[in-house]
Amino acid sequence: MFAGESGSGKSFICSGNIVKNAQDKGCQVVLFDSENALDEQWLQALDVDTSPEKLLRISVSMIDDVAKAISEFIKDYKANYGDLEYDDMPKLVFVVDSLGMLLTPTDVDQFNKGDMKGDMGRKPKALAALVRNTVNQIAPFPIALVATCLLYTSPSPRDRG
Repeated sequence: MFAGESGSGKSFICSGNIVKNAQDKGCQVVLFDSENALDEQWLQALDVDTSPEKLLRISVSMIDDVAKAISEFIKDYKANYGDLEYDDMPKLVFVVDSLGMLLTPTDVDQFNKGDMKGDMGRKPKALAALVRNTVNQIAPFPIALVATCLLYTSPSPRDRG
């Protein structure tokens, strides 16, 4: 997990350096973009191979969509490669940029109603479940999970005036 404030380089490190390095080591990369900021030109400028056989970019907005996609990838992976020896299995890296920007159904419903009171704790629980389930599912395979999370800082008491 790479967490930090906006502009701290999280996407640069994960989507640039880690993805490029993973590709250089023969890994297939699945990149979930919840910020709609990882365009092909920017990735190519970082020497990331954006060809479909090396990088699958998926635009997402909901935690549930990421969970479903990862679950389907792992199910297919097990069906296709589960009988192979570990060293013979293809290497795969999931990158989620950014966990903090993912929404819950409650977020969307409240936004549509013009009600911005928040999701009452569902989002942290859903994100924890996403990470916990993914880590448990990928543990027996040469699959990695990398994620970014935007941190929001609140002003210190002296900055509030």
